[in-house]
Amino acid sequence: MMKFPHNNSQLQMPAIRKVLRPLLLLAVLSQPALAATDLTAIDVAAQRLDLAALQQQSAIAQDDYQFAYAQYRLAVAASVRGDERLLKPALQAAAERLEQLLKAEPDTDLTTEALALLALTRGMQAGYYPIKGAYYGKLSGDALAKSKELQADNPRVLLAGAILAYQTPTLFGGDKKQALVQAEAAVQAFARPCAAICWGQAEAYVWRGLAKKEAGDNAGAKADWTEALRQQPDYGWARKLLQGS
Repeated sequence: MMKFPHNNSQLQMPAIRKVLRPLLLLAVLSQPALAATDLTAIDVAAQRLDLAALQQQSAIAQDDYQFAYAQYRLAVAASVRGDERLLKPALQAAAERLEQLLKAEPDTDLTTEALALLALTRGMQAGYYPIKGAYYGKLSGDALAKSKELQADNPRVLLAGAILAYQTPTLFGGDKKQALVQAEAAVQAFARPCAAICWGQAEAYVWRGLAKKEAGDNAGAKADWTEALRQQPDYGWARKLLQGS
């Protein structure tokens, strides 16, 4: 049996809902948040050291994080290829866009991801700008510390910690034993399901392998690099490490 509303307020509610629903959705979308961002094309280009493809990915990036990630990977690939003409501007572009993103006060998940990537970006800048090394090193350390305060078990936070501990000179706080501890934790964290920003699993195996080799575990290093290549067959760095092992 059809029921009719008993008063005018019941007649008005559906109309009110129709008006409010789009407004509420707009309010949610106006806040930076962690979305399911497809970074696969950037990862593939990075593993192939394809500078042109990484530049193209930067040009078509749909949000600040995606742009910064493409620029960071462009810098890493340019570093491997010895192209400082691309490397330094890419690092600066990545850092500036991440700082811009963080000023917008995104949600906790995206803030954590942006800080971890910023820590890596600033860490690279410290290595390529000797005069400003201490300055960029502090920025890197501060970003990493903030990301750990938010999500200490985030796999990319742990990976960033491993990379920075391995790459930073001992005189400035680097520690390859700590790099192994962080890489171990990162590998374990990457085993958890991921629905949004998910890059770094194969990379975690590469860095754990490097730390194992530093500790004298050549067999363990080779096993990790093999696993990295199994996960990402185009991973040129993992293949090169295996060939040299």
